[in-house]
Amino acid sequence: MLHRKTFRERPWLLLLSISLGLFMVVVDVSILNIALPSIADGLHASMVSLQWTLISYTVALTALVPFFGRVSDVLGRKRLFISGLLIFTAGSLLAALAHSVGWLITARIVQAVGGALITTNTLAIITDTFPAGKRGVAMGIQSILISGGAAIGPTLGGFLVTHFGWEAVFFVNLPVGLLAAVLAFKVLPPLQTHRTLEPIDWPGGILIIACMVPLMLALTKGSDWGWNSPLVYVLAGGGIVLLTAFIVWEKSIQHPIIDLSLFTNRSFTAGQLAGMFATISMSSMMFIMPFYWQGLRALDAQEAGLLMLPLPLTLMVVAPIAGRLSDLKGARWIASAGLLTIMAALYLISQITAHMPIWNVIWRFMVLGAGLGSFTAPNNNAIMSLVPPQKRGIASGLLGTFRFTGQSLGIAISGAVFNSMLVGASGLGSGELPSPEMIARIAQNALAMEAFEASFINAMRTVCLVVIPLAAIGLMISFSREDQSKSPSTS
Repeated sequence: MLHRKTFRERPWLLLLSISLGLFMVVVDVSILNIALPSIADGLHASMVSLQWTLISYTVALTALVPFFGRVSDVLGRKRLFISGLLIFTAGSLLAALAHSVGWLITARIVQAVGGALITTNTLAIITDTFPAGKRGVAMGIQSILISGGAAIGPTLGGFLVTHFGWEAVFFVNLPVGLLAAVLAFKVLPPLQTHRTLEPIDWPGGILIIACMVPLMLALTKGSDWGWNSPLVYVLAGGGIVLLTAFIVWEKSIQHPIIDLSLFTNRSFTAGQLAGMFATISMSSMMFIMPFYWQGLRALDAQEAGLLMLPLPLTLMVVAPIAGRLSDLKGARWIASAGLLTIMAALYLISQITAHMPIWNVIWRFMVLGAGLGSFTAPNNNAIMSLVPPQKRGIASGLLGTFRFTGQSLGIAISGAVFNSMLVGASGLGSGELPSPEMIARIAQNALAMEAFEASFINAMRTVCLVVIPLAAIGLMISFSREDQSKSPSTS
């Protein structure tokens, strides 16, 4: 009773404790990019080998999230969330102390284990502890952390690397992780375990991890290895075979890792798929824009990071409002309006030019932030409200899986389109990406610079025009869901 009273008196302190953990995980995905050159120098590693510090984290995180979602339903969310915080913090310490790239990759996998435990339990804890009338606002704040963390990462990383060295991007997680763990221990109520008598489906867990790893590798490395390469075909084909085996197995047992009956609910399936398509739009633009600011406008990393902040700041304002409205009116219209706004923003971004005033670029990304904020919080609220308490862990895990898959697809699609259209443009070779150093080299020839600017803008415009139809598919899927405002929410 004491724990329950503490939560009711300080619900937003509880939200702070889980938000710190989620923010730490999301920032860590983007903060490392800007530190890679310094890590390469410090560890005497090639950039190709350092790519695996990013890939290992993303692949392990995506593969583990659905499994841990089911485990949290059985073993309890509080203990697994706190365990995740401590494991992630320990992985960060190992990474900061790394003296070889192999050590660093291993530490990143440890971080991914902790990150999966944190990500899986965040939405489930919010849904378990916040009543339906306040859940949308809490979901809105959670949406801020996901998008805001991704945008703040490069700026924070640039500052830490410049002033304290690459190790600081990992050391910074130590006080945050420990504070979040202490807060969670003190503030989180003893969340009820919903399925203590049910066994964990270990074969299903092994199969879901085994199918996700090759599929995610094919997605993340396809543009580097070539989409027609035999290795990509083998990974994708093997992943599909294992996924099929997983589905067959899950249908044959009484207590599966993923309850496939969840997908018979049209609104649940629509929310998951629409979320994936919205994430493709966001990750595509977040991938392209650093190259616009640094590779075309020749700004440094910190300046570029600061100019990307208006997007999450706009999202920060819109998401809680949209979440609250979804508590009152349901998610169908609000989330669908958000996706329509995302489509409009993508078209506006496609009209950006090389020498456009900075303010004229920024407001277009603020429109994108407004669209993402209007969509994400209501969509997450709707998905989690459809699920009974004993299945919220796996629902939260599936949300993470679809989100990480959308991120990988967005980067893969935008990277492939962007790079293919820039190859050979004004001296840019295959696999070479634009940078301030390259701009300085090309700028010595006015005609070459003019040709490069035209090619860059054309490539960026094409990425936007390719992503718009994907956002339109998300819009149609989102609108196909039932109007939950006509039925009571799941408490």
